[in-house]
Amino acid sequence: MKLEKKYDNNTFEAKKETSEPFTIPTRGRIGRLASNIEKMVSRDVAIAVMQDVNEFQSAPTNAAKASWLKKAMETLETLAGRETTIKIMEECGRKCCSKTLTTRAKQIFSESESIEEFIETMNRAHLGGGRLRLQGDTITGGYNRCYCGQVKETKDTFPLTYCHCSVGWYKQLFESALGRPVDVELVQSIVAGARTCEFVIHVEEQ
Repeated sequence: MKLEKKYDNNTFEAKKETSEPFTIPTRGRIGRLASNIEKMVSRDVAIAVMQDVNEFQSAPTNAAKASWLKKAMETLETLAGRETTIKIMEECGRKCCSKTLTTRAKQIFSESESIEEFIETMNRAHLGGGRLRLQGDTITGGYNRCYCGQVKETKDTFPLTYCHCSVGWYKQLFESALGRPVDVELVQSIVAGARTCEFVIHVEEQ
Protein backbone atom coordinates (compact mmCIF):
# COMPACT_ATOMS: atom_id res chain seq x y z
CA MET A 1 0.00 0.00 0.00
CA LYS A 2 1.43 3.36 -1.04
CA LEU A 3 0.36 6.77 0.20
CA GLU A 4 0.35 9.58 -2.32
CA LYS A 5 1.00 13.17 -1.17
CA LYS A 6 -1.51 15.73 -2.36
CA TYR A 7 -1.43 19.35 -1.20
CA ASP A 8 -4.65 21.34 -1.28
CA ASN A 9 -4.85 24.73 0.46
CA ASN A 10 -1.74 23.87 2.51
CA THR A 11 -3.36 20.69 3.78
CA PHE A 12 -1.69 17.31 3.43
CA GLU A 13 -3.96 14.47 2.39
CA ALA A 14 -2.91 10.85 2.21
CA LYS A 15 -4.50 8.94 -0.64
CA LYS A 16 -4.22 5.18 -0.61
CA GLU A 17 -3.47 3.41 -3.87
CA THR A 18 -3.16 -0.24 -4.72
CA SER A 19 0.50 -1.17 -5.20
CA GLU A 20 3.26 -3.26 -3.71
CA PRO A 21 3.23 -3.38 0.12
CA PHE A 22 5.37 -0.69 1.71
CA THR A 23 7.91 -1.75 4.33
CA ILE A 24 8.55 0.75 7.11
CA PRO A 25 12.28 0.93 7.97
CA THR A 26 13.19 -0.76 11.25
CA ARG A 27 16.93 -0.19 11.60
CA GLY A 28 19.10 2.75 12.56
CA ARG A 29 17.92 6.19 13.58
CA ILE A 30 15.45 6.36 10.70
CA GLY A 31 13.96 3.06 11.83
CA ARG A 32 13.72 4.42 15.38
CA LEU A 33 11.92 7.51 14.10
CA ALA A 34 9.50 5.42 12.05
CA SER A 35 8.80 3.14 15.02
CA ASN A 36 8.05 6.07 17.30
CA ILE A 37 5.73 7.65 14.74
CA GLU A 38 3.81 4.39 14.36
CA LYS A 39 3.64 3.89 18.14
CA MET A 40 2.68 7.46 19.06
CA VAL A 41 0.49 8.39 16.07
CA SER A 42 -0.44 5.67 13.57
CA ARG A 43 0.92 3.31 10.97
CA ASP A 44 -0.62 5.37 8.17
CA VAL A 45 1.26 8.48 9.29
CA ALA A 46 4.49 6.49 9.59
CA ILE A 47 4.01 5.30 6.00
CA ALA A 48 3.26 8.82 4.77
CA VAL A 49 6.41 10.20 6.39
CA MET A 50 8.61 7.31 5.27
CA GLN A 51 7.17 6.61 1.81
CA ASP A 52 10.23 7.98 -0.04
CA VAL A 53 12.79 6.70 2.46
CA ASN A 54 14.71 4.99 -0.34
CA GLU A 55 15.81 8.48 -1.40
CA PHE A 56 17.39 8.95 2.03
CA GLN A 57 19.00 5.53 1.97
CA SER A 58 20.50 6.05 -1.49
CA ALA A 59 21.40 9.74 -1.09
CA PRO A 60 24.98 10.36 -2.31
CA THR A 61 25.82 12.99 0.31
CA ASN A 62 24.97 13.81 3.91
CA ALA A 63 23.52 17.12 2.71
CA ALA A 64 21.12 15.21 0.48
CA LYS A 65 20.13 12.96 3.39
CA ALA A 66 19.46 16.07 5.48
CA SER A 67 17.30 17.52 2.71
CA TRP A 68 15.12 14.40 2.70
CA LEU A 69 14.89 14.41 6.48
CA LYS A 70 13.77 18.04 6.53
CA LYS A 71 10.90 17.19 4.20
CA ALA A 72 10.02 14.18 6.35
CA MET A 73 9.91 16.38 9.46
CA GLU A 74 7.69 18.91 7.72
CA THR A 75 5.33 16.11 6.68
CA LEU A 76 5.28 14.71 10.22
CA GLU A 77 4.51 18.10 11.76
CA THR A 78 1.72 18.67 9.22
CA LEU A 79 0.09 15.31 9.91
CA ALA A 80 0.75 14.86 13.64
CA GLY A 81 0.97 18.45 14.88
CA ARG A 82 3.81 20.30 16.55
CA GLU A 83 3.34 18.97 20.10
CA THR A 84 3.18 15.33 19.04
CA THR A 85 6.21 15.81 16.78
CA ILE A 86 8.13 17.22 19.75
CA LYS A 87 7.22 14.17 21.86
CA ILE A 88 8.30 11.83 19.06
CA MET A 89 11.66 13.55 18.69
CA GLU A 90 12.27 13.61 22.45
CA GLU A 91 11.67 9.86 22.56
CA CYS A 92 14.17 9.41 19.71
CA GLY A 93 16.70 11.47 21.68
CA ARG A 94 16.28 9.39 24.81
CA LYS A 95 17.12 6.26 22.82
CA CYS A 96 20.11 8.03 21.27
CA CYS A 97 21.65 8.62 24.70
CA SER A 98 23.63 5.43 25.18
CA LYS A 99 23.83 3.27 28.29
CA THR A 100 27.57 3.96 28.38
CA LEU A 101 26.96 7.71 28.70
CA THR A 102 24.22 7.44 31.31
CA THR A 103 26.26 4.99 33.39
CA ARG A 104 29.27 7.32 33.30
CA ALA A 105 27.15 10.35 34.27
CA LYS A 106 25.56 8.41 37.13
CA GLN A 107 29.01 7.38 38.37
CA ILE A 108 30.26 10.98 38.26
CA PHE A 109 27.26 12.16 40.29
CA SER A 110 27.67 9.41 42.89
CA GLU A 111 31.34 10.35 43.34
CA SER A 112 30.68 14.10 43.56
CA GLU A 113 30.25 15.83 46.90
CA SER A 114 28.14 18.63 45.43
CA ILE A 115 26.21 19.56 42.31
CA GLU A 116 28.99 22.05 41.53
CA GLU A 117 31.59 19.28 41.53
CA PHE A 118 29.30 17.13 39.40
CA ILE A 119 29.01 19.88 36.77
CA GLU A 120 32.77 20.52 36.78
CA THR A 121 33.55 16.83 36.32
CA MET A 122 30.95 16.47 33.57
CA ASN A 123 32.61 19.35 31.72
CA ARG A 124 36.06 17.82 32.06
CA ALA A 125 34.68 14.56 30.66
CA HIS A 126 32.92 16.56 27.91
CA LEU A 127 29.57 15.02 28.77
CA GLY A 128 26.64 17.22 27.90
CA GLY A 129 28.57 19.53 25.62
CA GLY A 130 31.48 20.44 27.87
CA ARG A 131 30.16 23.86 28.87
CA LEU A 132 27.50 23.16 31.47
CA ARG A 133 26.91 26.01 33.92
CA LEU A 134 25.00 26.00 37.20
CA GLN A 135 22.76 29.02 37.64
CA GLY A 136 20.65 28.77 40.78
CA ASP A 137 18.43 25.72 40.44
CA THR A 138 18.98 25.42 36.69
CA ILE A 139 21.78 24.15 34.49
CA THR A 140 22.55 25.72 31.13
CA GLY A 141 24.33 23.82 28.40
CA GLY A 142 24.78 23.58 24.68
CA TYR A 143 27.04 23.09 21.71
CA ASN A 144 29.11 25.33 19.49
CA ARG A 145 28.59 23.00 16.54
CA CYS A 146 25.99 20.45 15.50
CA TYR A 147 26.89 16.86 16.42
CA CYS A 148 23.93 15.20 14.70
CA GLY A 149 25.39 13.21 11.82
CA GLN A 150 22.05 13.14 10.02
CA VAL A 151 21.60 16.90 9.66
CA LYS A 152 24.83 18.75 10.49
CA GLU A 153 25.68 19.21 6.80
CA THR A 154 22.26 20.60 5.90
CA LYS A 155 22.12 23.43 3.37
CA ASP A 156 18.68 24.48 4.60
CA THR A 157 17.21 25.74 7.86
CA PHE A 158 15.54 22.91 9.79
CA PRO A 159 12.30 23.02 11.78
CA LEU A 160 13.16 23.59 15.44
CA THR A 161 11.05 20.56 16.32
CA TYR A 162 13.78 18.28 14.98
CA CYS A 163 16.21 19.43 17.68
CA HIS A 164 13.89 18.26 20.45
CA CYS A 165 15.81 15.05 19.89
CA SER A 166 18.56 16.76 21.91
CA VAL A 167 16.01 17.72 24.57
CA GLY A 168 15.25 14.02 25.03
CA TRP A 169 18.99 13.26 25.05
CA TYR A 170 19.61 15.76 27.86
CA LYS A 171 16.62 14.48 29.81
CA GLN A 172 17.86 10.90 29.62
CA LEU A 173 21.40 11.89 30.62
CA PHE A 174 20.48 14.01 33.63
CA GLU A 175 17.57 11.93 34.88
CA SER A 176 19.81 8.87 34.83
CA ALA A 177 22.59 10.70 36.67
CA LEU A 178 20.48 12.55 39.25
CA GLY A 179 17.80 9.93 39.78
CA ARG A 180 14.97 12.47 39.46
CA PRO A 181 12.96 14.15 36.70
CA VAL A 182 14.31 17.15 34.83
CA ASP A 183 12.65 19.53 32.41
CA VAL A 184 14.71 20.69 29.45
CA GLU A 185 14.02 23.85 27.47
CA LEU A 186 15.35 24.21 23.93
CA VAL A 187 16.34 27.85 23.47
CA GLN A 188 17.87 27.72 20.00
CA SER A 189 19.71 25.41 17.63
CA ILE A 190 22.29 25.71 14.90
CA VAL A 191 20.36 23.88 12.17
CA ALA A 192 17.36 26.11 12.90
CA GLY A 193 19.48 29.16 12.10
CA ALA A 194 21.26 30.09 15.36
CA ARG A 195 25.01 30.34 15.90
CA THR A 196 24.94 27.83 18.78
CA CYS A 197 22.66 25.25 20.36
CA GLU A 198 21.43 26.33 23.80
CA PHE A 199 19.43 24.46 26.46
CA VAL A 200 18.17 25.16 29.98
CA ILE A 201 17.84 22.17 32.31
CA HIS A 202 15.46 22.56 35.25
CA VAL A 203 16.04 20.02 38.02
CA GLU A 204 13.03 19.10 40.13
CA GLU A 205 13.48 19.30 43.89
CA GLN A 206 13.53 16.04 45.79
